[in-house]
Amino acid sequence: MKKMLLCLAVCALVTPLTGCSSIAKGVTEAIMEKKDKAEDTRLCEIAGPAFEGIEASVAHKAVAGAPGTTKVLMVHGISKHLPGYSARFREKLAASLGLDSMDPTIKNITLTNAVENGEDVGTLRVSRHFSSANDREFLFYELTWSGIGEMDKEVIAFDDSEAYNYRRAGLNKSLKKFMNATVPDLLVYEGLKKGLIDKSVGQSVCWAFRGSWDNMPDNGRHYCNAYDNSIATNIKQDDFYIVTHSLGSRITIDTLNRFAADRENCEECKKLDGLNATLQNETITVFMMANQLPLLQVGQEKSGTTGVTDEYCQPGGSHYSERLVGKVRIVAFSDPNDILSYPIPPDYADAYIDSRYCPEIVNIDLNIAHPKDLLGVTEFANPLEAHVGYQDDDRVIALMTSGLNRNHMHPLIAEKCNWTEYAIKQKK
Repeated sequence: MKKMLLCLAVCALVTPLTGCSSIAKGVTEAIMEKKDKAEDTRLCEIAGPAFEGIEASVAHKAVAGAPGTTKVLMVHGISKHLPGYSARFREKLAASLGLDSMDPTIKNITLTNAVENGEDVGTLRVSRHFSSANDREFLFYELTWSGIGEMDKEVIAFDDSEAYNYRRAGLNKSLKKFMNATVPDLLVYEGLKKGLIDKSVGQSVCWAFRGSWDNMPDNGRHYCNAYDNSIATNIKQDDFYIVTHSLGSRITIDTLNRFAADRENCEECKKLDGLNATLQNETITVFMMANQLPLLQVGQEKSGTTGVTDEYCQPGGSHYSERLVGKVRIVAFSDPNDILSYPIPPDYADAYIDSRYCPEIVNIDLNIAHPKDLLGVTEFANPLEAHVGYQDDDRVIALMTSGLNRNHMHPLIAEKCNWTEYAIKQKK
């Protein structure tokens, strides 16, 4: 019995990685004595302060006629990705925001890391979504950076050839193929290509900051210069959100930390009074799916200015005028059954994220994968589904779009989630 349960658990873990979902489904359904309950009782626990979702920005600009645009940047994680990978998630997000129309042109920009003779550092696809009434819109920026490390991974390409593959047992073959497709990306990032991958995110943020849909190039190789006071007007009018998955979370935070550290020795930055002052009043929300920040901090040095958040972020603090932005809000989605995902401890931001970003953390622990009853002996939740299934979860989409607020909470969140709000108690 124990051997059978072990085999079934391994099979449920591995088969989705190969795309053979029909095999996994058939095997799982055949061995399950009990079907899933009609009622969805999956975990959804939230801890942190209230926050506004993307809908608040889109609606405000439509109703109030406020200038500017709502902008969302997507940063992927491990494994090879091709431009267009976010289409399903992007369309679901747009539908949730009531944006049922789309510009037929999708802009494709090849990012470079320098003005002249720069290396390619990824592809940025930009799409424009709007309502049929043409009164609501947002721009979606999809970054594909995985091509940076493709040549480096050639060193193990031989291992996927039939000369070695045929010697492996079926399940081991699937697992080895998955490992070869994903783990090297982490090694590439922690190796010599880290700087280029960080540049990829930095360039994407720069393009999101720079301007409107009409002012962006449709295609070609381009470099974005962030050291420009004229960007301040766009930043003041626009609202910015970043959606990351897996390793993309770490890359994004590393990029922010590196940017903060570089500014310390940047004479040109000191001349950007207008840009600096504008950023100090901006809130940037980062939605992290399958967050890995604590795991990938192991063995790494702290970077930038840390441990002094109050001095930079509280009005009256000794360095309040030196903060980089008004706030970087991190909303971290984690499934406890995902072996590659970790919640963010309360003291993590203060210890490892540059204090000048005034980081704020919201932890959302929820079951993405449905726990299964294995013959009444134990429960098993597919850890791979728990890692990659966020884009299909209505609760995740609802929290991204509607945010979290006692006065106007999304009905699905009110019904399915428990929220422990972090708030300062008002004095009587």
